[in-house]
Amino acid sequence: MITLERLIDALASLLDNGPYRIALSATGEEAFTPRRLLAPDCLLPVLMRMAEETWKTRAGQVSFGLAIRPDSNALCGQRLHAVHHAPLSLIILCTDQTLQKVADAQGTILLEALERHANTLCAVPASQPMPV
Repeated sequence: MITLERLIDALASLLDNGPYRIALSATGEEAFTPRRLLAPDCLLPVLMRMAEETWKTRAGQVSFGLAIRPDSNALCGQRLHAVHHAPLSLIILCTDQTLQKVADAQGTILLEALERHANTLCAVPASQPMPV
């Protein structure tokens, strides 16, 4: 299991150093830093769920073992608590592929486009690790 802080650091590096920029609207308004967007109560659960589905389409029913639970205070109503079964490198690659599908030619990712892609890609609830 990787720590959420390590996951956030790696994904923030992808957003900070890569071609992507997440915008709230087509006017280019940015309200949050990449690290804030990647918080467990912000877009991290959405991105991890989308990355997991990207991997599942290529590898079958192999899941990341996401522990996502409802949180009424979270931006998307969900909070990521853990990723139990996926190496960091695989998560970064799958997240990058997901972002490539949503980004425009300039690398801008609108939250609206991200939401549309998430709704298309993730028709079922997230995987949950089995209690031990």
